[in-house]
Amino acid sequence: MMAQIRNLISMLVKKWGPIFIATITGLFVLIGYLFPNPFLVDYQGRPTELRDVLVGWAVIVAAFVFVLGVFNIARVHGGRVLRRRRGWFYSLVLLCAMLLGSIPSLLGISTRLGGDVPIQETLNYLIFDCVIGPLGASLAALVAFTLALAAFRLLRARRGWGDVILGWFFVLIVAGVLLTSTPLVGLDWLPLALIRHEAVNVMGMAGMRGLLLGVVLGTVITALRILSGGDRPHSEF
Repeated sequence: MMAQIRNLISMLVKKWGPIFIATITGLFVLIGYLFPNPFLVDYQGRPTELRDVLVGWAVIVAAFVFVLGVFNIARVHGGRVLRRRRGWFYSLVLLCAMLLGSIPSLLGISTRLGGDVPIQETLNYLIFDCVIGPLGASLAALVAFTLALAAFRLLRARRGWGDVILGWFFVLIVAGVLLTSTPLVGLDWLPLALIRHEAVNVMGMAGMRGLLLGVVLGTVITALRILSGGDRPHSEF
C-alpha cells in the first residue's frame, strides 16, 4: 500500500507537477500580454505586471542554466583532452576560445587603439569585430558556393526537363546577382541588373516573409501544444 502511494506521489510530482507549473505560468504570461494590468510593485515602488516578474525569473533561471552548460562543456571536452581521445585537438581549441572569450567579460579589460585620441574599446567588441564577425561572414559566403554546387548536381542528374529548366533558371539568377554586385565588373547597364533587382527585392523578400510567417505559426502551434499538455518537454512522461 505504501509503495503504491509513493508511486502515485512520484507520478504526480514528475508528470503533472511540471505540466501544471508550465501551463499556469504560460497562461499568466499570455494573459499579461493580451490584457496588461499592472497590479504589483517592484523593489523601487513602481507598478509592474506579473508577466514581467515571471519573465525576469525565467531570465535568471536561464542564466543559471547557461552557467551549468558552460561547466558541462568544460567537463566533457576537458576529459576528452586529458584522455587524448579522438578529436581532442578541437576540444582544446574550443576550451581556449571559451576561456579567452570569458576573461574580458569577467575582468572588464579594455585596450587602446592607435591615434592621437585614444579610443577605449573592450576586448569583447574586438573579439567580435575581428574574429566572430569575419567568421560569420565567411560562413555566409559559403552558402553561395553550396547553392551553386546544388544547382550543378541538379543539372547533372537530368531527372526531367522541369529540373533542368529550374536549375538553369537558378544559375542565371545567381550569375545576375553576382555579376551586378561585384564592384570590379560594373555591369549595371546590362539587363542582369533588372534580374538582380527582381531576385533580391521581390523573390527574396517574398521568400523571407514566407519563412518568417512559417516560423511564427510553428512557434504559436508549439506554444499551444505545450500549454495544453500535448507536448511535455519539461516532464519525464
